[in-house]
Parts: sequence; C-alpha cells; structure tokens
Amino acid sequence: MKIKKHVLFAFTLLLTLVFISTGIAQKSYKELSYPKLNDIQIPEIERIVLPNGMILFLLEDHELPLINLSARIGGGSVFEPPEKIGLAEITGTVMRTGGSATMSGEKMDEILETIAASVETGIGRQSGSASMSTLKEHLDQGLSILADVLMNPAFPQDKIDLAKVEARSLISRRNDEPREISGREFQKMIYGGDSPYARHSEYAAIDAITRDDLIEFHQTFFYPNNVMMSVWGDFDTKEMIEKIDTAFGGWKRRDSEVPVLPAVDYQFDSSVNLIKKEDIHQAYIEMGHLGGKRDDPDYFALIVMNQILGGGFTSRMVKTVRTQMGLAYSTWGVYGTDYAVPGAFSVGCQTKAESAIDAILAMKCEIEKMTQASVTDEELALAKEQYLNSYVFHFDTKGEIVNRLMTFEYFGYPKDFLQKTKESVEKVTKEDVLRVAKAHLHPDKLRILVVGNPEKIDPPLSTLGEVNEIDITIPVPEEEKPEATRETLAQGKTILERAIAACGGNENFQSMKTMHIKGDMTLITPQGDLAAKMEASIAMPNQMRQSITLPMGSMTQIYNDGQAWIVMPNGVNPLPDALKEELKNRFWRMTGYLFAHADQDDLTVQALERKTVDGQECEILHITPADAKSLKLYLHAETLLPVKIAYVGLGMQGGPGDMEEWFSDIRDVNGMKTPFKTVIFEGSIKAAEIVITEMAINPDMDPAVFQPETK
Repeated sequence: MKIKKHVLFAFTLLLTLVFISTGIAQKSYKELSYPKLNDIQIPEIERIVLPNGMILFLLEDHELPLINLSARIGGGSVFEPPEKIGLAEITGTVMRTGGSATMSGEKMDEILETIAASVETGIGRQSGSASMSTLKEHLDQGLSILADVLMNPAFPQDKIDLAKVEARSLISRRNDEPREISGREFQKMIYGGDSPYARHSEYAAIDAITRDDLIEFHQTFFYPNNVMMSVWGDFDTKEMIEKIDTAFGGWKRRDSEVPVLPAVDYQFDSSVNLIKKEDIHQAYIEMGHLGGKRDDPDYFALIVMNQILGGGFTSRMVKTVRTQMGLAYSTWGVYGTDYAVPGAFSVGCQTKAESAIDAILAMKCEIEKMTQASVTDEELALAKEQYLNSYVFHFDTKGEIVNRLMTFEYFGYPKDFLQKTKESVEKVTKEDVLRVAKAHLHPDKLRILVVGNPEKIDPPLSTLGEVNEIDITIPVPEEEKPEATRETLAQGKTILERAIAACGGNENFQSMKTMHIKGDMTLITPQGDLAAKMEASIAMPNQMRQSITLPMGSMTQIYNDGQAWIVMPNGVNPLPDALKEELKNRFWRMTGYLFAHADQDDLTVQALERKTVDGQECEILHITPADAKSLKLYLHAETLLPVKIAYVGLGMQGGPGDMEEWFSDIRDVNGMKTPFKTVIFEGSIKAAEIVITEMAINPDMDPAVFQPETK
C-alpha cells in the first residue's frame, strides 16, 4: 500500500511538472525579463612616470606566478617614406630576430625557450609594440633581454635579408584570396592608394630598404619618453618599478616629439568599381564610405545603429540579404570607428555572380531605410542588450584591463572612456539612432567594389553606373641593364667562346639533345633543413620536367613549348604565369644549355668589369636572351670554368629576389665539364643545396614525359 502511494505521488508530481513546463514553453521570449547586470568592479591601476620619461601602468595579480609586460611605442608605418613602404614592419621584425649588440637572436631564442619565456617586438600602422611573458622566478632575465632588444638592436644583414624575403613572399601571394583582395582594395578606395592608412608595399620598395634605414627608423622613434608600458602579474608594485627603472636606466630621454598623424582627405561621392577575377564563380562585394572617430559625440548612438544594421544574426542585413532573399550565407555591415583617424563604413557579402546586382540593391535599400524611419522598440532593446551583455568580456583578464587603459592614454582618451560608453549606450533612444543614421550614412554616395568574373554578373555592373576597372597586377622591378658598347659586346662574345672551349668545346655542347639528372636536394628553411630527392629531364630546345620528392609527398613541374603544368598528389593544374615564366628562364640558367645555344643571333653577351668574388678573380658576362630574363655568368679568370650565376628570379618563398647559384665539384661528362654541386642563395640567405648523383647525356626520352599524366 505504501509503495502504491509513492507511485501515485510520483505520477501526480510528474503530471504537475509537465503541465508547468508546457505552460512555460508556451510563454513568448518577448515576455522574459532578466535582472540588471551587476556593476563591474574595476581594479585600481597604478600609473608611474620614470625619471627617463617612460610611463608605466601596473596591476598586481597573484593568482599565478606569471608576469606579463606590453609596451606601446609612439610611431608606426604611417611615418615611413612612401618609397620604402615596409620599412617599419621589417624594423620591428629584425629588432627581435637580429638580437642585440651583445646577444644574437638565436641565443635569445635559446635562453627564452629554456626558461619558458617570450620576448617579441613589432611595428604596426600607428604604433610600435613589444611584449614579454615569463615566470616570476625568471623576471630579471626576461626583462634584461627585453630592454636589450629595445635599446640596442643589432640589425644584422642576414636577418634583414630574411625579413625582406618574407616580405616579398607576402607580396607575391596577396592576390590569391578574393576576400583579401576586396578588403585591401576597398581600404584604398576609401583612403586613397597612396594614403598611409591603406597603402601597401611593392617589390621595389622592399629592395630599396637598407640597414641604415632600419637604424634611422629605430633611432627616430625608440626612446624612453616615447614608450608606455603595462605590467600585470605576480609582483610587488614598488619592487617592479625599481626593476624596470634599473633595466632601462641607461636609456636617456630625448627632447623629441612624434609627428602628428596624417589627416584623412575624403570627399563623399559614388562610384562602381570592378576587380576582374575570372577564375572564381562568386562575387565578393564591399560598399560604403568613410566612417568616424570614437571621440565623436554620436559614437554611442552609432554603436546601436551599427548593431541593428549589420551586427550579427539579428541584424537587418542578415535578415534581408541572407534569410529572406537567400542571396548570401555571410553578409555584414560595420560602421568603422578608430581612436585617432576615421574608420570606414562598409557593408558587404559574398554571393553567386548572377546575384551580385540584387545583393547590392538589397544592401543599399537597408542603408536607406536606416535613414528614413525609426527603428522598432524591439530592435533598439535587442541591440542595446547585445552590446551591454558583451560589455563584461572587456574585463576577462587583468591584461585586457591594464592594456586598455594604456591605449586610452596613448590616443588621448579619458581613462573611464569604456565606462562612459556603457552608460551612454544605455541612454540611446530610437530618435538618437535615426538622427545619427541621417547624419552619418550616405546611401546615395556609396563607393561600390565587386571582385569577380564580369562575364557571369547578369545584369552587368554597368546598370549601376560607369564601371571603373581596378588593376591589381603586382609590378615587378625592371631589370637594370648595363650600357653596352661595341667594345664590351665584342669582348663578351670572345670570353664566352673561350669559356665554351674550356668546358668541352662547341661541338660537344651542340650535340647535346637530351639530359637526365638525379640528385639530392637540401632546402634551408627557418624551421630547419629539409632533405629531398630531385630528378630532371630536359629535351632541347624547350621541354623540361623536374620533380622534387619530400617526406610529405612529391611535386612535378612540366614545361613544354610555352605550356606548363604542376602535378601534385591531388591532381594536375596549369602552372601560374609567374612560375611558367620562371621555368622558361630556368633553361638559360643551366650552363650546358647556355653554351649549346650561344650562337643565337639574338643573344646579347656583354663583358663587365673583372671582380674578385670569394677569393677568385672572375670574368663577368651579362647575358640577355631574346625570350628570357638576363643573368650574369661569373667565370674563373684563368680556367674560365663557371663559378656562379646571378639573376633576379623567384625565391624559395615565391617572391622575386636577387638569386645566386654557386658551382663546385666540376666533373667531365661526355667531354663536357659540368658542376655536380650547386648552392643557391637568395640575397645573403642560403636557400638550397643540390648535389647531382647521376647524369646522362642524350638518353632516349619518351615525348610523353613532357605531358601531364591524367587519370
């Protein structure tokens, strides 16, 4: 009986819970209410100015035995010369990788790795940066290295060359991704292609940067009264101030001022712009105009307006363009604001090319609506709630808190700016949103950018107005060719003929029709040496197949009379134009091929002044084929055997660089002297080493070797 009562009670309770939960489930989300968020208690941060002018912001946090430091240095890439764009970034990189006058970058890496610490430096658009993270017990060592890097960078040439190689590599790949193209070119449309807030580097600018430029840039901006430093972690504030003062005590203050940031010159107007990219099916759209600054009194209402227009899944952009019209998976709208200069207002999406015009008109319509009528009570409440609910994440860590205070002071904002922003957003009304939308949005003056294939955009972009096509071709530096005279041309021809005779004779080289080579290759990378096997087949005059086998797989490049392919484990693809051109130039960089084709009427050979290279006196020939880039051939002055070649070609990371190939271990093969070892340098950086293990001259060769294999 007792059991039955318990069962009956449980059954009754279950029915009651089901009834209650059903009632709750039927309640509208609009009727739910939440208590006001608790006030956030912001810890007190101590601000100190050292005798040398360095400003410190300190916040103790004894939860873990860790200490972190972040520095902000007045300056930035906005102040680099326009003909040397990239100088600031390279300076910031090599300050750390190059080490100091007393300790190499590699030694710093070794010490920091041993104590599980890090020290980093960099220079961005409007400021430089430095950071240190270490266990409390290793603070003195970490702080000493940081101070050494900031005060006494060595800027060794090999690290500068490596940074320039990496910069060229980034330039070479900047047009790979459509989204990156649209973002970069939209910034140039807003600020101007030559503006320090949008410009980007080119190969010629990187080539022009010298070690003296890095030294001067560092000396101009790195001095203690131009540095702010935030420190947080497990320390005693008084003791930390003393340690930093001691570490940077030898750094003398300077009576200098950082130049004022350049002004932004902008006229509101409309335009339609196209970047033709025929290998994609989507259209990448970005449109907008200049935005604002955070010290604008309208900033707080603009936060709410932006949230309603394009901020997340509840925004009008998403509801209309994605949900209702189904034109795009991703769409956005951002009224950009910055501390010191205006940001950019942009809306955009990625859609199929055939829908580009519909998407543009739909986004423009939503911008117009923001300026024509008040938002709803629900939109206002939700936008404010989303911002205010995210407010707490500004206080996730002690580092966020202290670094934000440093940022506010750097740009001249009050230290309670974030708290004032929260309070002001809470007070924003529907009338405020409409007022700032009318004042700051210009739907009739939008600059529109589309990246895509114009053949697939239907109706065409011209339905929106005259289309301006933007050329994003990456300019390659022009070759510097020495002025030729009748005398230097005659000397060049004579020296080349003597070299051919010394290496085996004209008859031997001209009888060479095919060649097969196998060898071992070592690729020199920042992460360490990488061993590979290489194999190459050449058929005169214009067929080549070369393969590299690495531990992770193989890659084959094929050139056949103007056509070129790359064969990877995942399939066959046409070789990009830059790589195809490089393969064509590769023929002339083989001494055997060069000697075999030296009798061509359109081959220009010019003698340059003799020089001593690596202890060897050399004859130098500047050689220019009719259909390929020029090169310099260095010949031993006595034996006339090849010592090296020098040329401008694609480096190991994809960008053009000053390449050199040094030859050694010269052996006789079928009566022709051939180098069996080649060491390749990019600038002063050793990039690869090739050792030939097998070489066959005039083997039978199947023509199918020079066609891509298809499955």
